[in-house]
Amino acid sequence: SMQLSFASSFILQGQQPQQHPHTRFALKELPMHDVDGVLCREVSIEVDGLGPITILEATAESQEVLVDAALALEEDEACADDDGGPGITLEKGDPYGSVLWPAASAVANHLLSTGAAEDNKDIGQQTLLELGTGTGLVSLAAARAGYGKVIATDYETVPLKLLEYSAKNLNGVDDLNLRIRTAKLDICDDTPLPNADIVCAADIMYEPKTGRATAHRAVEALKRGSRVVIGCSPGRPGRPAFLEELRELVPGIDAEFVDAEGTTCSGPRHELICGEGSTSISEKPKMLLVALMDLKPSAIPQDS
Repeated sequence: SMQLSFASSFILQGQQPQQHPHTRFALKELPMHDVDGVLCREVSIEVDGLGPITILEATAESQEVLVDAALALEEDEACADDDGGPGITLEKGDPYGSVLWPAASAVANHLLSTGAAEDNKDIGQQTLLELGTGTGLVSLAAARAGYGKVIATDYETVPLKLLEYSAKNLNGVDDLNLRIRTAKLDICDDTPLPNADIVCAADIMYEPKTGRATAHRAVEALKRGSRVVIGCSPGRPGRPAFLEELRELVPGIDAEFVDAEGTTCSGPRHELICGEGSTSISEKPKMLLVALMDLKPSAIPQDS
């Protein structure tokens, strides 16, 4: 199957690159953190019942370096800095996980409001697996809320390092790394998912290919008895492909997206990470309806 390039997946989202390299917003001056060469700023997000969770997001300058690394990977160039520095590498050429996206807050809030009520066992006995964790808001919230074990996965190393740093250093006295295990996982290959009671994903359907892969992973998880929670911000090209594939894999599956409240993201975004017309960002965070799906294993008809 054709590997969609980073640049073409951006164009698929129907966004026109803006004229200026960065959208700059007035931001409260917070400490900067250097995580293995990626300069990051702190972003705190209110999660229902938990208070603020702090994640790290690449600065405008680091986003530029990551985008350059993604484009260089497409051109098979070495991802080294021109000045001979070590450079930041992306294994899969995907810089999106270095910033926050709106569905993360919706998925985190949904999990925390429904967690104990919908599952028979206490969340302290449950394992939560996140696919495409990005900056890690969902996994951090789950760990803070008391899930017994959280497995945060991504197919790029950069977001996993940002998450590990946030878990260890930015979220109070508890070292959330004690509950969170990070692992490399590409949803598009055939590596089996780690066992988990709940499998969740927020904003990973950037292109039809990842939408179809998410459908396969959802069915894999449901068939072995996991609950599956998926959040998707407006305008993601992978969502129709996800639904089509899901219904092809399991005819008669009871699966619909419903509207859930997420939060727009603010702060600098490189034009090739998030274009000017995107509803995902705003100068100040505001409510944004995102699509949310919460599937139980019973969603699969008995004869499937």
